[in-house]
Amino acid sequence: MTTAAFRVEGAGIYAQIVRDKLPFATIEGDTVIVCSRLGADESLGTHIVWLWGQLMHGRRVLRAAAAGGARLVFECAVPKGPVSLPANAAEPLHLLGAELRLLLR
Repeated sequence: MTTAAFRVEGAGIYAQIVRDKLPFATIEGDTVIVCSRLGADESLGTHIVWLWGQLMHGRRVLRAAAAGGARLVFECAVPKGPVSLPANAAEPLHLLGAELRLLLR
């Protein structure tokens, strides 16, 4: 059972701008959140690649928010055990300068 979300933590003045650029995004406090809409039976890599498809067109706004002090995080809950991340799922982490936060269940 895997779930994933992309979070822009501490978005501050960028929160509404980021929200407007990202489909399915919500704002909670000063954090913008985009949750994967894939099923829990999908792999971690599949969730991250799906999220990247939602984020890629707003990449400049995300980078501007990060330059303004926001923290970009892929937060994923995964079953306990070995975790693997294919290269195509690692690419958005690198391109955005994002952190991967794994929550083991």
